[in-house]
Amino acid sequence: MENNSFEEFKRELIQKNDLVSVASKYVQLERRGRYYWCRCPFHGEKTPSLCINDVDNFFYCFGCHVGGNVINFVMRIESQSFMEAVRTLASWANMEIPEKFDNSSGGDIAQAKKRKDRLVTLMKDAAKHYVDNLSKPSAKAAKEYMQKRQLVPPISTRFGIGYSDGYNDMPDYLKSKGYTTEEMLDVGVVKNKDGRVYDPLANRVVFPIIDIYGNVIAFGGRTLEAHPNFAKYLNTAETELFNKRNTLYAINYLKKQRQQGPIPYVIVVEGYMDTISLHKAGFTMTVASMGTALTQSQAKMIKRFTDKVYICYDGDAAGQNATLRGLDILKENGLDVMVVQLPDKFDPDDVIKTYGREGYQKILDEALPLVEFKLEYLKTKYDLANVDSRVKYLNDAIDVLASLTSSVERELYTDKVSEITSTNVDFIRRELEKKMAGKPILQEMQDKFAGVKAQEQKQEDLQEETISLNILKAEKYILCVLLHRKPYAHFKTDVTYLFSGKRREIYRILTDLIEKEPGANLSQRLFDEYAGENESLIVSIINNNAESAEDEQSESKYYYDSLWTLYKNYLLAQLSDLSNAYTDEVDNNKRDEIKQKMREITTKLNSKKVDEL
Repeated sequence: MENNSFEEFKRELIQKNDLVSVASKYVQLERRGRYYWCRCPFHGEKTPSLCINDVDNFFYCFGCHVGGNVINFVMRIESQSFMEAVRTLASWANMEIPEKFDNSSGGDIAQAKKRKDRLVTLMKDAAKHYVDNLSKPSAKAAKEYMQKRQLVPPISTRFGIGYSDGYNDMPDYLKSKGYTTEEMLDVGVVKNKDGRVYDPLANRVVFPIIDIYGNVIAFGGRTLEAHPNFAKYLNTAETELFNKRNTLYAINYLKKQRQQGPIPYVIVVEGYMDTISLHKAGFTMTVASMGTALTQSQAKMIKRFTDKVYICYDGDAAGQNATLRGLDILKENGLDVMVVQLPDKFDPDDVIKTYGREGYQKILDEALPLVEFKLEYLKTKYDLANVDSRVKYLNDAIDVLASLTSSVERELYTDKVSEITSTNVDFIRRELEKKMAGKPILQEMQDKFAGVKAQEQKQEDLQEETISLNILKAEKYILCVLLHRKPYAHFKTDVTYLFSGKRREIYRILTDLIEKEPGANLSQRLFDEYAGENESLIVSIINNNAESAEDEQSESKYYYDSLWTLYKNYLLAQLSDLSNAYTDEVDNNKRDEIKQKMREITTKLNSKKVDEL
């Protein structure tokens, strides 16, 4: 079947991936009445609150209020982007994504996939061979090093740590497995110098770098002893499989942990040994940033797993500078950032070895919020006993305060800066106001717009609260009847005006779908339109027919009663407006016109008929 649009392809993809079957891969489902239930994998709970409707193929958790279709489920459970989830589901359903919808490979998709699969298999074979090398007599020094660093089973097995037995061993082994030199070069497992192919990690302890899907995409090597001509740590080259900016070491274990339940926070460290040491001590939510500078891509990956991150780089100056570069990137991506301050010249591995798990936990508990860390870090740059240095600190600190969006937070830290610098707090406030007054016009407009939108949302929420229970119940029932395409649910005219708040938008979407897509699964399409915003409202509408009568005749009566409730509410509101207008009007002719309109509305109210709708 050739899909003319991505929506058609997506509907087919959802149809071929039964949500109950997909969810069963991750959670234990129990049938209760019309639906399946399970303990939600997206938040901690003791009793099942996640509901799966297998007829309409959607899920909703009444605890954490997340829901959607099978794509939404895979995105959350696998911590994938939308297109990554689509690719996952397409592979499970043996569907090919048309090239016009997925041009990530930039050529023939089937051929590109076949090539990538072979390269991934090559890397898996290489990783296994590195591990096997540890059984060779030539690996004696490597095993002694690993013993000294406590890299022994089961932790060495868990992280797939191995050994590169010289420059020629790996290329010779892969050649014997049928791989070409070009393929080895393409994944960076070998290098070519003057026509000689060799393993760049020769004679090093090797750490496989694994992506979120569990594929080996690169290797890192650690020298067995210090050497002035060799870097202590060395990664294989960046390739089509491996981009350091888009990779977090141990992300595959974070994903497995996420599938077992919510992750309260993620710890970000610099290197392999820090990660492994913390995992060994029980801090299994730890990843490494593949270097000292965090990237936007890495921050987005972390955001998929949690809203809180502890950044824990080395206690030396280089580590602290890297910490500062990463802080704002994490904050920009909506993460609550805490900064772990290690003892000088210590890294996380040193802390674990010196103070144990309890010692590291204590340091973690004493982590500073982002702003407080910045203010404390600035203190290390200046001699506050010196007046000139104190002025420089004050200027930098005011820049930090001006970046805050919360006025409460800004006020609290203003007091702190006043205390640190022994400066009058009113003076700091005035200087801060001057600084903030200098914000670009665009930023001022954005702030103003955000304030207006927040006020509009507040007004909408207030209106929702004041709607009577009868009106709310009637609106939901009518929407439910439309959703299930009951034969008696039809209108002569557009009655969008009868609905209020968010239910008005849902009515508009439903009627539009009914007109344009007669055969569409309305429940599923409604989730597609409203994913991530109003799942609880959608679920309550879909399930509303549980309150309806057993036979269609009684259902029809209940429907018209509900419709009359909305129509009467609309007429009464009109009558109230006209009454106010009549009182305020001084022109007798206009007063007569208003009075006539009021009579007409009163007649409609007395008739209790909705035929004109």
